[in-house]
Amino acid sequence: MLTKIKVFFQSLAEFAHLRLTGWMGNQGLILYANVHSQRTFDAALLLKAAALVGSSANGTLILDLGDGITDGDVVVDVTAAELATDESYEIVAQGSPDSGFGTAGNIVALGSLTIMHSGSARATATGQGAVDSGVGRHVFGIRNEKNGTLYRYLRIRTVVAGTIATGINYLAFLAKR
Repeated sequence: MLTKIKVFFQSLAEFAHLRLTGWMGNQGLILYANVHSQRTFDAALLLKAAALVGSSANGTLILDLGDGITDGDVVVDVTAAELATDESYEIVAQGSPDSGFGTAGNIVALGSLTIMHSGSARATATGQGAVDSGVGRHVFGIRNEKNGTLYRYLRIRTVVAGTIATGINYLAFLAKR
């Protein structure tokens, strides 16, 4: 759902200070925003700093979600993605009861997002359609409890597939649902 927002400024300097983009006419600035994907960023909930990923890797930032159940959204802001013929990137929120993610058998996928080329083998196999996913904001939900087991610690894993020259550049953080 796109919401039309009108913003009026006292001066052009005020407009320039805010560094907004949109259409400026005699009615003010008109912005269009997808209200469903807006989330508040909190640096304490950062799961992955903005950086290029060119091969499969576990994230180095680990969040301690505490003793209770957490229902949240992982927000992924993709700024660049190589999406030629066969590339795909799966961004997985992983949970573990141990802070070091040291026991492979204790690590579970709590949710995931796939960024892929519409012609990739994965898109064909999953019936994802003819539209590339890629640059922009993507949101997926997670819950740190599965089948009665609480996974206190959370990290991001990026699984890269295909013939990659550069990769994907993104930032990820946990947000309130």
